[in-house]
Amino acid sequence: MERSGKQVSPAGGLFPDAAGESARGPFCAVALNRPVRREFTYVVPPRLSEGLLPGMRVAVPFGRRREVGVCVAMDVSCEIDPKRLRPIAAVLDREPVIDLELLELTRWMASYYACAWGEALAAVLPAHLKSERGARHVIRVRPAPGVGSKELSSLEERWPQQHRLLRTLLEASGPLERRDLLKRINLSLSPLQTLIRKGWIISERILAEPDELLSAEPRPRARPEELTEAQAAAVGRIGEHLTSREGRTVLLWGVTGSGKTEVYLRVIEAALEQGRGAIVLVPEIALTPQTVGWFRSRFGDVAVLHSQMTHAQRLAMWRRVRQGECRVVVGARSALFAPVRDLGVIVVDEEHEPSFKQGSTPRYHARDLAVVRAKRCGAVCVLGSATPSLESWANASAGRYDLIRLDRRVHGGDPPPLQVIDMRQEVAETRSPALFSRALITGLESVLERGEQAILFLNRRGWSPVLWCRACGETVKCRQCDLPLTYHRRLERMVCHACCEEQRPPRECPGCTSPGLRFLGTGSEKIEDGLAVLFPGIRVGRMDSDTMLRREDYERTLAAFGRRELDVLVGTQMIAKGLDFPSVTLVGIVSADSALHLPDFRAAERTFQLVSQVSGRAGRGDLEGKIIVQTVAPDHPAIVQAARHDYEAFARIELGEREALGYPPFGRLIRVVFEDADPTLVRETAERFADALFDRVAQAGGMLLGPSEAPMALVRGRVRYHLLIKAPIGSGALTCARKGLIELSAGLSRPRVVIDIDPVSML
Repeated sequence: MERSGKQVSPAGGLFPDAAGESARGPFCAVALNRPVRREFTYVVPPRLSEGLLPGMRVAVPFGRRREVGVCVAMDVSCEIDPKRLRPIAAVLDREPVIDLELLELTRWMASYYACAWGEALAAVLPAHLKSERGARHVIRVRPAPGVGSKELSSLEERWPQQHRLLRTLLEASGPLERRDLLKRINLSLSPLQTLIRKGWIISERILAEPDELLSAEPRPRARPEELTEAQAAAVGRIGEHLTSREGRTVLLWGVTGSGKTEVYLRVIEAALEQGRGAIVLVPEIALTPQTVGWFRSRFGDVAVLHSQMTHAQRLAMWRRVRQGECRVVVGARSALFAPVRDLGVIVVDEEHEPSFKQGSTPRYHARDLAVVRAKRCGAVCVLGSATPSLESWANASAGRYDLIRLDRRVHGGDPPPLQVIDMRQEVAETRSPALFSRALITGLESVLERGEQAILFLNRRGWSPVLWCRACGETVKCRQCDLPLTYHRRLERMVCHACCEEQRPPRECPGCTSPGLRFLGTGSEKIEDGLAVLFPGIRVGRMDSDTMLRREDYERTLAAFGRRELDVLVGTQMIAKGLDFPSVTLVGIVSADSALHLPDFRAAERTFQLVSQVSGRAGRGDLEGKIIVQTVAPDHPAIVQAARHDYEAFARIELGEREALGYPPFGRLIRVVFEDADPTLVRETAERFADALFDRVAQAGGMLLGPSEAPMALVRGRVRYHLLIKAPIGSGALTCARKGLIELSAGLSRPRVVIDIDPVSML
């Protein structure tokens, strides 16, 4: 463990004017939430030494500030003059808030994902515990009474940021938390403060409501008297692993509707009978209300942890779990770190989902970390999916995971028929651009006549993703991001989905000044509008990040659909998996290949998974279902094998290509991204890193590709370059490259260097 050296004057223990008591007492190591891959040594004064243990939070002087860190070791050695060390200022806990199991897990996490231990610990702690005061209030904002379209119009031309902010609040069905609002629309506090001074927005500092939970009534999930033969076998095998406490991982591969959730519930029942706890991870917040409803109907008191909760709610839940009041936790990615006592089961539902990967430091993958945590604490990790990630499939095929199959739907029968529509042929035959194919229109008509329900999926929000100039062939792009602007018809704005900047649709091309601009492509908003034109009076709900402004919006929309108050649910990926509505008999995938040609080696895999997962929402009850897939690439293996419901055939094809190119699961990857407003600095730094690493990586058996411009080469005014390191399985290239990258980036303030171990996106 590194210690503070005399040359680093801002370090916690190196100010010569430390109090006299700093020379007495034992020494402790403290991890701070800073991007410095080391811990800092402090003196524990006699008045605080009694009872201080690893895992407790402490307040310490750091430079001219006072910060909160976590004591990670006691009685450490000190190689410098103790008189030059500073004492910890306060011990903030009476007992460790992070137990030894999580302390060691975060240490491994920091080492593997190339971040500071303090940054890994910050991912575990609730937000209120990261500061000394631990705020007990939240700030909510709402429009003042009487403020509406008149005030909004007055801001439109001169004050676009204030306009965006006020419009978002007016669209919301209730007050929004200030931090969530500003994060969503990418604004600073300044425009909000201006609107508050005008009296157009009311800001309320209110006492947090820690007991406020998901408000929707849970949908009961009856406990079947008998399991299918396959379910019973699965529960038995997983139960054996649970009893053995060997820390095994199981890949539960089950077709959609095969009863994976009931297997989860039975295994958790077994864990509770043994006095152990469970964590269930779901990939989308939209799934949380329904999943929580199922688990509460079976177990009663279930803790919920996800990012749409207030800080106070998360802290209250966290404390209940830590005290043993709740032994079952359901939540998104960060729920993996819940302090469950005697953890017996970790379920990762839809384990293939890329949303389990954290996009900011620490860039961990919750699925992979769940496997590590289960192994360390003797729990069983159940990875469930109808379309497993190729990494998990390879691990199961090699015997590293126990593979359990659920090949048939609970209610029997074959999967619903899947009809692939070639939209190129559709346009040729109808002689007009088609939003909906004739087959999809006919299917919707039948569903509406029978009083059933349908789901339409398109993984693209807005009305149209491209405004194209026929004269010069260019698209209208964001000036800050060099990405196409998406037209939102309801807003009458072109919006950048990277930086949130907006502008009116131009009348002429910004490049060649030609007036011949055309909207191309389709988004979820256009689907909603198209349904209203085709079927007047149809009841449509839309679920995407434009309509789901508050956490209550998820619950309200899904509850209305469950009560059959909506005929059709239109949405993006948040409706693609996990939802279980027996009256849904038609699923339409409006454009199956929207992600197929992205510059990402996982594009085909994700397309297959999306088509399969969305298809699985149909025919889950006693009614027969049907799936219609619209595509311009009907012969692509991902579409062909998804239409045949043949995962194994697709896996064989894709794994063959991955092996030839050395991509996962046959190799490990590190992606390094360099970002700065200065393009020369970015390019030169990327080249310097590549030059320094090339020979070292090659000698360790790996390969370095790049540097080159990232596919998204300009985001929020920052130029982006990236390089990719391939490390064959069994070589030392990953460890070598990670060590070299940490050395090269140490102390580098510009450009920003992002080290992403096992990346899930190449964009």
